[in-house]
Amino acid sequence: MTIVDTGFLIDLMKGDSGAEQIALDNKQLKTTAISSAEFLTGAKRNDKKTVYEISEKFIRFFPVLPFDAESAVVYARIAHTLSGTASHISTSNELIAAIAIRNNEPLVTRDQHFSAIEGLDIIAY
Repeated sequence: MTIVDTGFLIDLMKGDSGAEQIALDNKQLKTTAISSAEFLTGAKRNDKKTVYEISEKFIRFFPVLPFDAESAVVYARIAHTLSGTASHISTSNELIAAIAIRNNEPLVTRDQHFSAIEGLDIIAY
């Protein structure tokens, strides 16, 4: 199984060919509670009710991994390691990475910032 980040969800919904190929090659894609929240928040910001409704249905196709106590331990290590460095990334991306590492799953992303996180297996598209 493979975990996808927020950008991938957006790209897949928009019909990005790279994201579509990943989806075809990996039938058991999962996402995180963090990516789900970011994805739905973006859809909610769109004033069209149908965009949010479609987005909510779309996200339900993905099993969602929670941020749990073990993820918190991994997150603390990531945040501490990157704190004050040029490699610091957003808290939400650190949380997503922590969930992927905790579950020993690769992360599908276009976001190069994730490469700063030691121990995170990345599948770029």
